[in-house]
Amino acid sequence: MDKATLYPLVTEAIRRAEVLDEIGAPGARLAYLDVSLLEERIASLFPPSNAEGAIARRGAISAAIAAHEFQRAKELVAKFMSENGASVSIRADLTKLGRQAASFIKSEERSMATRYPRVSAKYGIEELLRFSRQFYDQGSPLPIY
Repeated sequence: MDKATLYPLVTEAIRRAEVLDEIGAPGARLAYLDVSLLEERIASLFPPSNAEGAIARRGAISAAIAAHEFQRAKELVAKFMSENGASVSIRADLTKLGRQAASFIKSEERSMATRYPRVSAKYGIEELLRFSRQFYDQGSPLPIY
């Protein structure tokens, strides 16, 4: 896709995510994930030294954090930091966003371990987080037989 196609899509996705977030709708996280994916696609069209590329990189990571996709945010930071040509300011912004994502991951781990001490002790925090993410992504209650 080219930027002429992506820009209207990302603008609409941002509006949708913000509205859903404002009213507390359950689809807000998925809407922010859409924004992150579109921003990542835009970032792939521009070098990090380009202003549009820098904005798209920040936007992709920020939207991933808003979507509570903290691991994705960390992966994007690593991906964008490995690119050549990024200015000192964009690198500083990416580092700050990476720290924010890491902080949220640690907070999520502590929260889950506190809520479910036996399960986290028996299976490990990674397995507990994987299960909770899978359960959340399922989008509906467990099947009842």
